[in-house]
Order: sequence, then structure tokens, then C-alpha cells
Amino acid sequence: MNKRIDWIRYALDLAKVAATRSEDPHVKVGATVASLGYNGVPPGITINWSDRDERRKRVIHAEINALRYIKPHEGYILACPLSPCRHCVQSIASYGIKMIFYEEEYDKDEFAFELAKDFKIDLCKYVEGIYD
Repeated sequence: MNKRIDWIRYALDLAKVAATRSEDPHVKVGATVASLGYNGVPPGITINWSDRDERRKRVIHAEINALRYIKPHEGYILACPLSPCRHCVQSIASYGIKMIFYEEEYDKDEFAFELAKDFKIDLCKYVEGIYD
């Protein structure tokens, strides 16, 4: 018998599909907020993808690209395979999103969790059907 996946699993899977559009050969991230986004550079911009420092300075994060297509304060949730960095948490908060689901922690930015708490955003680790 086929088991139907829950909505969070569905959103995380869509985020992974969106990540396949990313041109970044090192880290491919997607995000779902009733819209899709992936990490990359603005249209018409080319960068040296092998230069890690240049890439990190210029790439727009998946969460930010997903936010471009929603109306602020409409009660969305965000799903992203990696927990967001502090800059993305700030932008997510400005759209009034109060719940973020992720599968893996982005270990380079623990302050993002503190910011999320300050902004009253629930960061929920997703483990197949379990929301932590």
C-alpha cells in the first residue's frame, strides 16, 4: 500500500528539486515557501564558481529567492534542507514567517538559532514524520 507523504516532507522534497537549478557546484540549496527558490547569482552575472570566497560573497541564498515571490505576513512556513544562516533568518522574519522546517543544521552559523528565537520563529528539525 502506498503511504502518502506529509506536507513537510513534500515541501522539503520540492526544495531539493529547486536546488537542482543552482549553478553552485559546491553547495546546492533549495527552499520552499509556497514558492520555490535556489541559491545562485542574479541573471546575467557570471562568477568563478571554483573561487569559494568570491562565490560566498555573491551568491543569493535559496531562502531569499523563495521570499521574492510571496506576499509578506501571509502566514507561510518555510522548508529548506539546511537550516538558514543569520542573514536569511533576518529576511525570513521580515516576511512574517514563523515556522521553518529543515533536515540538517548549517553548522557554520549557530547565531541563526538565537536570532530565530529572538524573532519568535520556530526552527523545527524534520526527521521523517517527526518535527522536533
